[in-house]
Amino acid sequence: MTEHLGIRAQDISTQVLPRDLHADYINTMAVVATSIEHFATEIRHLQRTEVREVEEFFAKGQKGSSAMPHKRNPISSENVSGLARVIRGHVITGMEDVSLWHERDISHSSAERIILPDTTILLDYILNRFTRIVKTLTVFPEKMKADMNITHGLIYSQRVLLKLVDAGLSREAAYDLVQPKTALAWDEQKDFRQLLEADPKVTSELSKADLDDAFDYQWHLKQVQTIFDRVFA
Repeated sequence: MTEHLGIRAQDISTQVLPRDLHADYINTMAVVATSIEHFATEIRHLQRTEVREVEEFFAKGQKGSSAMPHKRNPISSENVSGLARVIRGHVITGMEDVSLWHERDISHSSAERIILPDTTILLDYILNRFTRIVKTLTVFPEKMKADMNITHGLIYSQRVLLKLVDAGLSREAAYDLVQPKTALAWDEQKDFRQLLEADPKVTSELSKADLDDAFDYQWHLKQVQTIFDRVFA
């Protein structure tokens, strides 16, 4: 069984195993929990009423908020975030348990009886709960597109900048050409592409096809399948 689990005898020990092993174990679980919390936090943001690009499964008759009937709170993701904080708190205790007196004292024992089972059980719960979140997550792609359009095309400014550089302008000249138009589009809520097309300095360098390519959001997604294959293959 120990061979199957990859457990071996410690090369050097006193009355007990060095507690840095336990600290490393707890820290590893904290890193896993925090990585999951990162995704949970993103879901929480994307489920905000004014964003609503994704949404946790919401059953018929479920209540999101007792005070505001319209709300659909990301309860599960919030739960994951809170429990990840608990696990990170146990990391400090695990570190404190490393420095024992002489051969050993027993100060670590009472703490480990709490933090070791708690951390293990909590991470198992986080993994299972977040798996359910992902499996039942509702995604609103049309809302994502609408949110992108709120910027009036400003999200494509970098692509326009690089297109101008590829056309032969220095980076400084390209930046000076694009940046004032981004400010105008932002401050006066004007369409960024129309501002570019109205400037002969831009159209002399970039064709309609160039601008079509620069303003195509699919360009930013072209490596998605490659990334998935790299991770899951």
